[in-house]
Amino acid sequence: NPWDVYAMSNYNSITSLSESPIDAKLIYAGTDDGLIQITENGGESWTKIEASTLSGVPKTAFVNDIKADQHDANVVYVALDNHKYGDFKPYLFKSINKGKTWTSLSNNLPEKTLVWRIVQDHVSPELLFTGTEFGIYFSNTGGSKWHKLKGAPTISFRDLAIQKRENDLVGASFGRSFYVLDDYSV
Repeated sequence: NPWDVYAMSNYNSITSLSESPIDAKLIYAGTDDGLIQITENGGESWTKIEASTLSGVPKTAFVNDIKADQHDANVVYVALDNHKYGDFKPYLFKSINKGKTWTSLSNNLPEKTLVWRIVQDHVSPELLFTGTEFGIYFSNTGGSKWHKLKGAPTISFRDLAIQKRENDLVGASFGRSFYVLDDYSV
């Protein structure tokens, strides 16, 4: 379908923006032309990282999501996407030094499971959730091992958010609905 092919943006747009909850001057931006931008001085100057410099990431990949860690100002997470080129691999990374080096968190995520979003629990630093093309996954080991969230449908979850007051995980699916995991704190 030509509409699908040309519907994708390729205009060097910011696709994700995240301000550190610990340091308001630390901001991360991800773009649809495969760049990760970092400022530590509230936007006065920026450091550019090409996503293709992360291990195994193709030059055509772009940033789906970037998130500053809720507990450590040095840590940031990024989900990358190369589906426009028929590549549905899960490209999920973590940096513990503000983007200087990166470690893959894709580990045991299924091979063709594109990652759309990542969120971190506001209480437990090791608890992460990912919205993927085929459902929601969670890790209570900081991303070293992932588990599929039972009860959530196996559909594309394009957005995730944590409602902190109630400890609810909210997942928005692609054109279907949204789901709430009510008080996951247990």
